[in-house]
Amino acid sequence: MSELIRLQNIRKAYWMGPDRVPVLRGIDLSVGQGEFVAIMGASGSGKSTLLHIAGALDTPDQTAAENGNSSPAEVFFRGQPLSTMGRWGREHLRNHDFGFVFQFYHLLPELNVLENVLLPAMIDAPFYFALLRARPRKQEALALLDSFGLSARLRHRPSQLSGGERQRVAIARALINSPALLLADEPTGNLDAKTGGAILDVLINLHKKGQSILLVTHDPHVAALADRTVHLADGRIQTP
Repeated sequence: MSELIRLQNIRKAYWMGPDRVPVLRGIDLSVGQGEFVAIMGASGSGKSTLLHIAGALDTPDQTAAENGNSSPAEVFFRGQPLSTMGRWGREHLRNHDFGFVFQFYHLLPELNVLENVLLPAMIDAPFYFALLRARPRKQEALALLDSFGLSARLRHRPSQLSGGERQRVAIARALINSPALLLADEPTGNLDAKTGGAILDVLINLHKKGQSILLVTHDPHVAALADRTVHLADGRIQTP
């Protein structure tokens, strides 16, 4: 299995007033092409921070290592270090190579279901060209929404959908640009057990088709569905 993304000696701390609070203390992690990896840990263990750094939503600290590892903190995507990419390169990566699914959906309330899914296809285009650029992707969006059982909801706004429907729309939006890696942060954390199970079925079917997935969860039942589970505690990966 070829390596898709690798996180090397990832460190991150935040300041709370005068106090520096370490969150990640030297994480090494890789995800192979087509692999489903779960990051599991209690609230505050650094799971979401690690996912955000993996998806180029945040950057690691370059402070002195706490674990004796002198390697620079770096994220490599298909062998290329993200630190060498400029702003536009990282934005392109987030829009085209990474797909994001969050616990609270983050759908735009003023757009309907179809428009929300097409939104990533409009990014990087001038305003006057955005709709024209998205037009060829409409059939792909319709096919995605149909596969998720949402064909009857195309013109509905997010406020008119159930939680499970909103999350399926969010997953369709994350997939519209055919990302190499799907990053999911507690995708069932805001749902009841039955609805959450349906969302997990969607992720499992995507993985069976070859989708690479990096998923954050605190639920061992969710983590058990992955090919491999990484346990995070106190900012470090816990070894058995």
